[in-house]
Amino acid sequence: MLMIVEDEVPLLQYLENNFQREGYAVLAFSEVGEFETFLKQPQRPNPSVLILDRLMNGFDTAEMVPKLRTKMPETKIIVLSAIGGPVEKGRILDSGADDYMSKPFSIEELSARIRTLLRQKKTVQSHILKLGNVTVYLLNQTVEVKGQDLNFSRKEYLLLKLLMQSPSRVYNRYQLLDIIWGIHTEIETNVVEVTVKNVRKKL
Repeated sequence: MLMIVEDEVPLLQYLENNFQREGYAVLAFSEVGEFETFLKQPQRPNPSVLILDRLMNGFDTAEMVPKLRTKMPETKIIVLSAIGGPVEKGRILDSGADDYMSKPFSIEELSARIRTLLRQKKTVQSHILKLGNVTVYLLNQTVEVKGQDLNFSRKEYLLLKLLMQSPSRVYNRYQLLDIIWGIHTEIETNVVEVTVKNVRKKL
């Protein structure tokens, strides 16, 4: 799904119609307030790509980018702006945007950039485990819940990763000792129970 936030209604309708013809599901907003109300919804869908107009009714939406990156960590953000200087472009990209296009722009270039970002997204997703509101990033071995970083020990991380990779599988304590701790023994130990308890508490 693509999301477009643009206060120039003719441009918004043009973009919406164009991307619908290309086969995308499109959600469009012409007011910042409507967009902010959408962001507050607890069960809102997250778009694959957000096209965000830089200046809307005098409001600089660039100020929203860091918050959007937290709220929608997997969404690719493209900022559209009549301000096209390299300093501004660098600042917005550093704040969390994935791309920055100066107005006026061609719809062909915008479409190509969206396709490029979606290809990158597929590559990134192969290194991500997601279940409910829990996300595990395999490359840097970190865990997030609702976009917030959690501090996991090495064994806690390995346990959570294992369970998220096979959410329907049941492991007994000895299998977990073997896989996570490399302990090939049936000596009584509560390390599994303690680690599971810690993971649950942190989640």
